[in-house]
Amino acid sequence: MELKVRNGRLEDVEACFILEEKTFPKEEAASKKNIEIRLKIFPQGFIVGELDGEIVAHINSGSINKNDITDEEFKELIGHEECGKNIVIFSVAVDPIFQNKGFAKVMMKNFIEISKKINKEKILLLCKENLVEMYKKMGYKKVGVSASTHGGAVWYEMEQVL
Repeated sequence: MELKVRNGRLEDVEACFILEEKTFPKEEAASKKNIEIRLKIFPQGFIVGELDGEIVAHINSGSINKNDITDEEFKELIGHEECGKNIVIFSVAVDPIFQNKGFAKVMMKNFIEISKKINKEKILLLCKENLVEMYKKMGYKKVGVSASTHGGAVWYEMEQVL
């Protein structure tokens, strides 16, 4: 099973929304509207992974000059700065059927390369405690507990200097 990674396209909105709903609790999943906004405004920061033409993974993001990534409006790309120094990951989603097969690692490797090509200084993300070690293995450093209360969860800030 080889994962084909490519940039997201507007016609991927529905498949990415379904994947988001499969991967995250309802209160944490991105809305279809936000997925569409991210694909329209910052397609270079949106990648999908396909198996036999079916989207089974995606990573989407925004770009900003700040280090504070707790603003909920930013998820709608309000405040997005295409030339911002930091790229902020909103979702790393892998269909539960295909988890634990290394697809998140493949996606992240591609995302890191794209981030370097578009001259970002850091990748920032928030994750739950159970994913901190996975991201550390991918080169991220744990910054600390985030002020974000998205979905009522406790989040940890992670960063990778490029």
